Amino acid sequence: MNMHFSTRLALLLISILISGCMTSGRVAPEAPFERAADGRRIGFHEMLTDLRTSRVVFIGELHDNPSHHQLQLEIIKWLHRSGAKITVALEMFRAQNQGYLNMWINGDLGVLEFMNQYRNNWTLPWELYDSIFLYARNSGIPLLALNAPDNIMQKVYRQGFKALTQEEKRFLPPDVSCSVDKPYMNFIRRNFVWHSNDEATFIHFCEAQQLRNKFMAYTLSDYLDRNPDRVVVVVTGVGHAMRRGIPDELASIKPMQVKIVMPFLHELAAESLQKGDADYLTRM
Repeated sequence: MNMHFSTRLALLLISILISGCMTSGRVAPEAPFERAADGRRIGFHEMLTDLRTSRVVFIGELHDNPSHHQLQLEIIKWLHRSGAKITVALEMFRAQNQGYLNMWINGDLGVLEFMNQYRNNWTLPWELYDSIFLYARNSGIPLLALNAPDNIMQKVYRQGFKALTQEEKRFLPPDVSCSVDKPYMNFIRRNFVWHSNDEATFIHFCEAQQLRNKFMAYTLSDYLDRNPDRVVVVVTGVGHAMRRGIPDELASIKPMQVKIVMPFLHELAAESLQKGDADYLTRM
């Protein structure tokens, strides 16, 4: 048995084990989902049936919460098994590293090599996302890298959007600007429980978050234009998944059917959410 086949077989077995664990009741059909429009409690499958009608499904996460990633995987699996041609779009990878995602899905990159690329793009533990990556690979589901170049984002965090040079802006969407409205700033302040008294630092942070929204929306829109038959599931943090994040930026480029699933947040952040920020809320 050659090494390449052994690796693929190991991945398949891991995927089967994960699949068995993930469907053994940890996300039950009676899971506590709330439809934001009317506050009605609904079951998992009723929500999924509605999500199936959308071109883009955003599933927000608190990055370090394993149950949020479990829910993301379950939705991905259900949509895939329903016959939808899905792509999973990831905040966790910068767009310039799309090639590594392609190699992973095509079986041209081993687990250790892909783990290294993941860690070059994202700082949180691999184990939070590995089941999604493995399921996508073993199911042939394309992965899309969404995030902006790190050097540009770090400069905005430190100095603000105005500090970017024209050369640096070449790597951003055409004619991009970076205005942040007060409701979005208020959500960020509460969600991140901002304690610093340095208002300039906070504004720069908000600008960076908004710039990520714009960049990821542009990347997503471009992919959807080139792949009109795909349904895209977007795995990203709550500040980007909420309506005022990527979805509104995407709508400004090209209106389309979008659904948003968000976790309930801590009290301070929840107070700053607006009714239209999500279609479904979950207490997972």
